Amino acid sequence: MKRYKFLPIFLFSSVLFLVSFILGYKIIGRKIEESRISQLDNRIDLEENEDLQIHKEEIRISPNTIMEERIYYATCEHLSSKIGQVNPLYINLSKEELNQYLNDNQPDRKLISFSASKITIGVTKNHLCENHFIIGEKDGKVAIFKIGENGEKVVDTIFEDYPISLLMEIDQEKLTEGIRVDSEEELSEILENFIS
Repeated sequence: MKRYKFLPIFLFSSVLFLVSFILGYKIIGRKIEESRISQLDNRIDLEENEDLQIHKEEIRISPNTIMEERIYYATCEHLSSKIGQVNPLYINLSKEELNQYLNDNQPDRKLISFSASKITIGVTKNHLCENHFIIGEKDGKVAIFKIGENGEKVVDTIFEDYPISLLMEIDQEKLTEGIRVDSEEELSEILENFIS
């Protein structure tokens, strides 16, 4: 008898759920049908007024439009984003005109999103981003290079007291090729091996 104690509650809940589902389905179905009828009435009204023309104004870039530039660095697979004022060359362009301009003049850039308030442009660069370092050799000495905006190595620090000629041959080869470092912590750890 204890086993069937909750059976009436379960049956009542199931019937209540089923009734609620059916009523909800019918109410929503009726509202959808009313919406279709009103759309059909609007369409008939427009067909009767054939001389009435509706013009949609095209969205254009204004000086107040914000521009986001998403840069994907293919070598390290990092993504960075820069937000600023829109490029003056893009002002008063529509979406199609901007796409055409980018294809003709800046093929490395692709339009991601477009609205009157904000445009997003994607750029792919085939080098490391500026968050990396290279440990290498400069004038026969151990050196640290930062990565420039265009992927070039920029000398940051030269360790004058640590010529690479004092290192083992395998370490000299690594420094000549350059060791990519992804963070300042990793930079400190690797430098300890070469200048300690």
